Amino acid sequence: MILGRAALQRVAPRRVVLMTAIVGAVIMGDSMLYNVLPSNISSFGVSAGLVGVILSANRFVRLASNPVAAWFFQRFGLDRPLLLVILVSVGTTVVYGAGHGFVVLLLARLLWGVCYSMLRLGGYLVVLEDGQESAQGRLMGFFIGGQRTGSVVGVLLGGFLFDVTGRTASFLIIAALGLVSLPIPLALGRRRPRPLKVTAASVPANILEEVRPKKVRSQMARPHSRILDLLLTPAPELDRMKVRRLLAVSVTVSAFYFAMNGVLVSTLGFFLSEELGEEGASIGGVVIGIATLNGLFLATSWASAIAAPYLGYVADRFGRERVIAIAAPMCLVSLVLLASPGLLWLSLLSLPLAFVSLAAVNVSLDAMAGGLAPRNRRAKVMSRYATWQDSGSALGPLLAYAVLEFTSLTWVFAANALLICLAFAFFVLAFRGEFLNGRRTPLH
Repeated sequence: MILGRAALQRVAPRRVVLMTAIVGAVIMGDSMLYNVLPSNISSFGVSAGLVGVILSANRFVRLASNPVAAWFFQRFGLDRPLLLVILVSVGTTVVYGAGHGFVVLLLARLLWGVCYSMLRLGGYLVVLEDGQESAQGRLMGFFIGGQRTGSVVGVLLGGFLFDVTGRTASFLIIAALGLVSLPIPLALGRRRPRPLKVTAASVPANILEEVRPKKVRSQMARPHSRILDLLLTPAPELDRMKVRRLLAVSVTVSAFYFAMNGVLVSTLGFFLSEELGEEGASIGGVVIGIATLNGLFLATSWASAIAAPYLGYVADRFGRERVIAIAAPMCLVSLVLLASPGLLWLSLLSLPLAFVSLAAVNVSLDAMAGGLAPRNRRAKVMSRYATWQDSGSALGPLLAYAVLEFTSLTWVFAANALLICLAFAFFVLAFRGEFLNGRRTPLH
């Protein structure tokens, strides 16, 4: 047992493992819905036009619930909020199986969105509090990979159970698996992040001068400051360069979540049905249905995140900017192939590499945001960073299905490729010193 604990500690701190296990267990119902809802719309009692709304609802509500999650953890610690979150998350999975109609599913998705705000922020905080700064990329990868392991199980096992046992029974089984995580928060403890008190001793004089400028200078800078306060959590400890870099990281992650996690994942089943028809694909004389094929690609998407600990280690070792510089163009190539007529199988074969590249980008950006966040202001800074993620992933499915009324997926994927180009250019501009000189960004 002692050896087992020691080996586990070398992989990740105990609390990081526990927090990852919670998220991996309760996320299965949400992931299962992404597979079975688009391919079995009629059994849920909704119209096809409302699928995008249901899939985006949990992401939109997180724009408001992320700051609330930060307040909850500051006020109550981890254990009690997470106990409630697990119960509500399991309840939403039950509703997916037993509920019927748009309103019921919409309410369940909104509740799940609030729960995920708590789960994700809890994971970020545990990684940043318990992990060494030099290993934050690897530990962020461990957390992301662990929850995506739950997603893979939800997609594959949930889809199989749906076909074998039916809608209600399959979701009840997945909900029961999520309920197994209920005792884990008690082992996390009630540690709470402490708010920072800014004093002359804790903040360099040049930064205090920026915080307390002269009256005329303050009046001139006020519109710019107000805009930054809307985009980022105010952090007077950060100089202008770090604020600009935090903004670049936030904008970049939002663009990737919009194009890849939002549009691509939500429209892949629709893309396959358009290209292959309702009968699906015939491979070696075996016909594979659209739902099965879509489930396999979704599983590949989330399974690629299982490699996130290794990708995070590579980013820690060789530089997070370098990893993003290699991985981002790979995502771009996949989107260009999807937008190119006549390249169906080449574009599909590129997807696994694109999903691995996306995991590398996400884990690197998460670690960079955590490194830029002031130590005692991490809950608020990371909750705002999470809001950037959610704004992208929420708008992706909604806008994609809206514009498909008057255009094709070719133009949708082409627009996504352009968005990735612009975001990557902004990122390179903000970190141009590191790209030009080959340096790694300091964590703080």
